[in-house]
Amino acid sequence: MILNIKPAVPPQIGEIIAAYASSVGVFAEECADMAEFFAKSIKNSLLTAVITCDRVVRGVVVCEKSPIPEGCEISAVNIAEGFQRKGFGRKLLFFALREMRAKGCKSAFLWVKEGSAPAERFVRKIGFVPDGKRRASGEHNGSCELRYRIDI
Repeated sequence: MILNIKPAVPPQIGEIIAAYASSVGVFAEECADMAEFFAKSIKNSLLTAVITCDRVVRGVVVCEKSPIPEGCEISAVNIAEGFQRKGFGRKLLFFALREMRAKGCKSAFLWVKEGSAPAERFVRKIGFVPDGKRRASGEHNGSCELRYRIDI
């Protein structure tokens, strides 16, 4: 098994969508609207990177400029089903944090759906801590997201 992490390129969007869809438990066809998000991320974000296993994209991370001075916001961390809980997400997130530190960021933020115990455990193990900020998740069920922060 050969792992590689590098910045994403536009020809990988199909594979990125497949990994993203797998990570959220839906078919890639149901995520067609995400193609535009990832295309824009590759072009405009601070970093959009992929982790590949044997040259196939198995995960993606997107880091964007934060309104918080010297900060970045991690807007996506997705690992394909079958590759979760094997260290892929950890490696990808640490790569992103190193890249953001090299770009001058002092802290990173991400949002986790409230009550998502696996996601909360994952980001806490990396070193993120809740900073007390909450926001509506955008879903119509009234759920919230909690913001986590790490100094980098």
